[in-house]
Amino acid sequence: GGYKEATVPLKVVQIDHTPLDLFLVDEETGDKIGTAWLSIAIDVFSRMVLGFYISFDPPGNLSLGLCLAQAFLPKEKWLAKQGIETAWPCWGVPRTIHADNAKEFRGNMMRMACKEYGIDLEWRPVATPHYGAHIERILGTLLREIHSLAGTTFSNPQEKGEYDADAHASMTLDAFEAWLANLILGEYHNRPHSELECAPIRKYNDGIFGD
Repeated sequence: GGYKEATVPLKVVQIDHTPLDLFLVDEETGDKIGTAWLSIAIDVFSRMVLGFYISFDPPGNLSLGLCLAQAFLPKEKWLAKQGIETAWPCWGVPRTIHADNAKEFRGNMMRMACKEYGIDLEWRPVATPHYGAHIERILGTLLREIHSLAGTTFSNPQEKGEYDADAHASMTLDAFEAWLANLILGEYHNRPHSELECAPIRKYNDGIFGD
């Protein structure tokens, strides 16, 4: 069902991490490096992606902090650096951050940052995965799209079959970041969402300016 607390943009932001089903390669040598992690923050009201961060390091304070920094700040400089012309108009300090019980979400850095900026920090009750259903759905959507890329490891052996992910790996971290940004901004934000009955960007703008 609906998450009734998310009544306006930035009222509730969910954040989570996931390993990526994709082998990435070194930019200079082309050698396979391994798989990376994606940290992502979303606005529950509109399902807009507010920020993301990709790293080969497991989730921790650094990836969490950089993901939230991108979520909070205007995106124009970042978009220009990436050569992306699609608008990404959402930014600002949320009222509530909703996360699971991973140690980085319960650490002192997260607590102190939320206290400094007046953000309520809430954790999912243990053994209640439906509390994170909004961000889990987005992660599932993005991971399915990743399975179309060369070098995908897929999500299970049955789906992978005889596909040789090592041999097909060709995408660098920077190239993947640009691909993911275009997927999120160009496609995901602009296609109708079945629960919203409109595109996330439309829902977000309606929440800011009125319909």
